[in-house]
Amino acid sequence: MACKVDSLIHEAAVTLEEDASVQRAAELMTQRNVGSLLVTRNGEVRGLFTERDLLHRVVGAQRDPHNLRIGDVCTRNLVSISHDSSCGLAIEKMQANLCRRLLVYRGQRLAGLINLTDVAHAMAERRRGKDFVVNALGAITLVVAIGVIAILLFQLPDMLQVAERVTAR
Repeated sequence: MACKVDSLIHEAAVTLEEDASVQRAAELMTQRNVGSLLVTRNGEVRGLFTERDLLHRVVGAQRDPHNLRIGDVCTRNLVSISHDSSCGLAIEKMQANLCRRLLVYRGQRLAGLINLTDVAHAMAERRRGKDFVVNALGAITLVVAIGVIAILLFQLPDMLQVAERVTAR
């Protein structure tokens, strides 16, 4: 079965209104054990706030997380994908847009968020299954080949006697 984006959505993405402080966002990310939050305004997605945004746009820029709104430092140009898309297409979109996360939609409704790590793991797991089948077929072929060689070696003395009789005439 092909890897589909829909199978990678484990739960709905965590959201926070864009006027919330970066400090509140960091606390929520810690509580929920997530690496990103969807930034919303009146329930509509406006951006994505990630650990990378926190590091580069807040900590690295020496800005005060208590007095800074996540809406001011979140990533705005979000990339999305349909829930029934393949994992391969998800990787292509991430590469083309230089991003690590995609919003996943079912029609017009947000289904969740996927990240590069989850897609890579899913594709590797799928590959591992294919490798098992190829390895099993290779092993069977090797056993059959060894069996044929063993039979031929077992029959070698008789074949040599037949060859001697034929050449002696």
